[in-house]
Amino acid sequence: MDKIQCALKDAEPKNKEEPENNLIRKGEIIDKCTELNHDKLVKLTKDTIHNVIENDPLLSGLPADVTIEELKAQIAVAQGQAITLYLNRGELPKLGIVVPPHNTTVLDLKKAIKRHTNLSLKREKVKKKISWRHVWKKYHLCFGTVRLINDNENIKAYGITNKAELYYVKRRREKNKLMKHS
Repeated sequence: MDKIQCALKDAEPKNKEEPENNLIRKGEIIDKCTELNHDKLVKLTKDTIHNVIENDPLLSGLPADVTIEELKAQIAVAQGQAITLYLNRGELPKLGIVVPPHNTTVLDLKKAIKRHTNLSLKREKVKKKISWRHVWKKYHLCFGTVRLINDNENIKAYGITNKAELYYVKRRREKNKLMKHS
């Protein structure tokens, strides 16, 4: 603030006959000072948020560019209002998915997987778009040896609890799918 005040004093006209030019000059100086300070302020804010997340044991596992949704989900897990499930994607790293423990259907779980996967790809700067219709047509979600087939079924019916590990299993083609009814 002192720099702005000093700059404004320097912008005072030598003669009092040009008040319009003086206002324009003051505005230019303020704009230049705020532009410089804005960049520094953004960097300082990002660094501070990163330090808070890194030093807080509750938030320490979150990435530096955390979203508000991820923060709320992590807080819900800590308060027991949500559970974390892990999706084993083979060669890719496991993906943590946060869902509410009550009244969560397999369809809700699939939507959460879609959200978390897309966010993960965005962070890795992968531009490839995933056809989720194709994924769900070719693969089942699996928990242990149980395939999550019914989208309307509650995940508790499958025995899924906190920190459970899910994975994809390729669907088998059902022969003679169309059978004649007699």
